[in-house]
Amino acid sequence: MTTIRQVAAAAGVSVATASRALSGSPSVIEPTRQRVLDVAAELDFTVSRLARSLVTGSTGNVGVILPDVTNPFYSSFLAELESGLDVRDIGLLVGDSHEDPARELGIVRRMTSQVDALVLASSRLDDDSIIAAAARMPVVLANCALAPQTPLPEKLHQVVVDIDRGFTDAVRHLHSLGHTSLVYLDGPVRSWSGRHKRAVLDRACQSMGMRVTTVGTDTPDFAAGWQAASGIDTRVVTAVIAFNDEVALGALCALRESGIDVPRQVSVIGCDDSLPDGLAWPSLTTVDSSSRALGALAAAAILGTAPSRTAHVPTHLVVRHSTSVARHPSPKEPTP
Repeated sequence: MTTIRQVAAAAGVSVATASRALSGSPSVIEPTRQRVLDVAAELDFTVSRLARSLVTGSTGNVGVILPDVTNPFYSSFLAELESGLDVRDIGLLVGDSHEDPARELGIVRRMTSQVDALVLASSRLDDDSIIAAAARMPVVLANCALAPQTPLPEKLHQVVVDIDRGFTDAVRHLHSLGHTSLVYLDGPVRSWSGRHKRAVLDRACQSMGMRVTTVGTDTPDFAAGWQAASGIDTRVVTAVIAFNDEVALGALCALRESGIDVPRQVSVIGCDDSLPDGLAWPSLTTVDSSSRALGALAAAAILGTAPSRTAHVPTHLVVRHSTSVARHPSPKEPTP
């Protein structure tokens, strides 16, 4: 098996320079980097991450902690992040916190000695814990941000979904269809994006004279959406907005099982545009928050190519077949 020492000797560079060139370090000038890569290809050399870490002090890995690895939003996010980091031969170690901040903190501590940086997606940690992690290594917050008044640590980047336009347009869409109130199926209490979604909905509904009622869920998944929607009084409710598409999908199924026609009796809007085509019936009107764009920006932050330390992903409403003109309660039906 070819060793990095043989590659370095053939390329006429030191072992450390060969290692940096193979890892894509910007400290190696382009002609030298290309010479090392050409020699490595000729000798059929495969980089050993362990050996490289002993020479450079770098693991060549980035840790990614997700709140739910089964959520399709994070699957797309992870795929784009991996694709962006692959150009520098950076590997990923993935942890699933299962929406538990204590579990997330434990994974952060275990990963500290195994990775060069952390990506915390939709973190449920408090600001102090995030700042403490950023004091030890570079951290990228994805779909999460510190409190506005908190100074941003030097090693911390934020990539956030700007939900304002998407959720405001969702409310305007329902208002234009004649809906006068809506039920919001919320996400976890510790969710940063959940807090922002609630704030946007409150502002948008207030400006349009609509009433919003919030129903909480413990986990933002199909089962929680099904349970939350099962308790809705559909004699009164004509519109539902969900924290994400999985919650919306659960709501669609619960309403259908109760004999409620969507959208003729109740309109439903999700968030993320993360479901495969054909999975939701009727096709789901949703707010596109582009998890792939989020993953690409997180990769740029890791690679040092991000234009700023806080980046935003825009959102927009995608209208499909789960929303329609409001059904107004008959005189015999209870009023809100």
